[in-house]
Amino acid sequence: MDQLRAIRYFSKVVETGSFTKAAKAFDVPPSSLSRRVADLEKSLGATLLKRSTRIVKLTEVGQIYYNDVQQILNQLEQSKETVRSYQTTPMGRLRISSMVGFGEKILLPLLDEFSALYPQILLDVSLSDELSALGRDDVDIAIRGGYAPNERVLAIRLMDNGFIPVASPSYLEKHGVPNNAMELKGHNGLYFKTPSGSTPWLCNVNSMGISVIS
Repeated sequence: MDQLRAIRYFSKVVETGSFTKAAKAFDVPPSSLSRRVADLEKSLGATLLKRSTRIVKLTEVGQIYYNDVQQILNQLEQSKETVRSYQTTPMGRLRISSMVGFGEKILLPLLDEFSALYPQILLDVSLSDELSALGRDDVDIAIRGGYAPNERVLAIRLMDNGFIPVASPSYLEKHGVPNNAMELKGHNGLYFKTPSGSTPWLCNVNSMGISVIS
């Protein structure tokens, strides 16, 4: 027996004073509703309702039981409304991890506007260039540069992140100025380090495609 459903049926019979009206409220056959209430009484070992051809009345123990279950049903309804409110109104803690440069120039200026739109969300923002395993980070959103990780995360491309190769005058004087991107292979460079190794340079070659330069 679905006891909670039987309790709802019983409560509605008391409120309407009729099995027929209660059945109509739940869109079920009166015989089905009556059987559920009878099963409830059987499980309790008590008669909750006095039935006659015209009226339905609570017994003394039925009144006590009705008062008790009303508190339960009201609490359940309140809990349901709490969940609905939580789903319709964003709230809680949002943990964001971002690269320092992106965070300072793009992310942080947007947080005041975000907080104004969603005042019940507590922002927990961490800025770091450390490239740790995102699957083990205690964050909801991680903003990183480079390729999408092979971990089980949802990766969304936010924007292009272009790099311009530069060199000091003393380096160029010593090693010479490269004439094209492919000559960078013969030069020293500074690379971003990732868990899988150094990130290679990606260059457009004659607008025909991408070349990887290690």
